Amino acid sequence: MEDVNEYRQKILDVLLSAKDDAGNPRLSEEAAARLSKEFTDQELRDGMEFNSPEEVAEMLLDAGLEKHAH
Repeated sequence: MEDVNEYRQKILDVLLSAKDDAGNPRLSEEAAARLSKEFTDQELRDGMEFNSPEEVAEMLLDAGLEKHAH
């Protein structure tokens, strides 16, 4: 199992690379950082076996939480 900090960093990397329909970044660095901390370390550990960092990032984006992260 990978380290939770590495896992969180991978989630952040995916959030930072997310683009909108026009090809612009969906999130600022600050918003992506806040969104990547939406789950506690324990919550991430519990889900690491079942969800890739990409899936977690997509879940966060789909939840519309980025609107609150700006």
